[in-house]
Amino acid sequence: MRADDDAAAKYRNYLPDQLLALPEDERSSSVPMMFSGAANLATSPAGDLVMQANLNTLMYDGFADYDGAKRAFQADLGEEATGKLTVWQIHSLGYRASRVNMTSVSFFPFDFGGTMSENVAFVKGTLEIIDEKIAYPINHVDIKCRRNEGTCEYRQIALTLPDENSWVQSYYVGEIADEIYRITRWEGQLIDAVPLNNSACRTNQLILNFETQEFFEVARNNTAGDCETMLGMTLPRLEKPRVSRIVDGREIISAEFRAISEETLTFYSSSFGRRVEEFVSQEREN
Repeated sequence: MRADDDAAAKYRNYLPDQLLALPEDERSSSVPMMFSGAANLATSPAGDLVMQANLNTLMYDGFADYDGAKRAFQADLGEEATGKLTVWQIHSLGYRASRVNMTSVSFFPFDFGGTMSENVAFVKGTLEIIDEKIAYPINHVDIKCRRNEGTCEYRQIALTLPDENSWVQSYYVGEIADEIYRITRWEGQLIDAVPLNNSACRTNQLILNFETQEFFEVARNNTAGDCETMLGMTLPRLEKPRVSRIVDGREIISAEFRAISEETLTFYSSSFGRRVEEFVSQEREN
């Protein structure tokens, strides 16, 4: 497991008061932020009110029967129903309540395709890695190539989706890449280009075919061994070139939001879920 996983396993069953009673240096250096936040929330003046509201969001009786709602929530998690929420349970409650309120968003047009004239070419779409899962599936790539300048401007933005370990349960739009490529071939309906600054751990080649509307990126190793990034991370060598393509991303992006919706259906209280199933069953019979 990663160090973060080890810390989460170590502190997940602490009650808020127990966590806050730890020495300050341990809490600041070892305790995951999500658990510190849960402990601080639970012991704040508005803590009970927030957790009652979160329970109600998930169709537990948070206001009418707070203790019973907490026990029912713990039981649905498959844990002992003590009525006293651990920091992991408090964090999970907040995560689930936030998740069911998340909606699909669109922060860029679903443009796809490439156009090419004598001196200028454009490509737009969503980048996907062939045979691998991309870190940022909800993304948009915009490429503009100028023949007389011999360069292509490459820009990629992405919508980052939070997960259960995220400190904040909200979407984040960020720039993934903003680079200049040097055109190595402009021939007929074909353009090839490589990064103007070729000092990264990996180097990409753009292969753009406007006749077939096929647009590829090929990533290769740019170092003899594993590579240390400027942020202190180590990137392992690629075993083979990593091929990506720019495609119409509507189905990819819709699938990501469908996965969120399907996940949130499992977050509601089991008693509410049974009532929904009974209602659906009756409607089908009628």
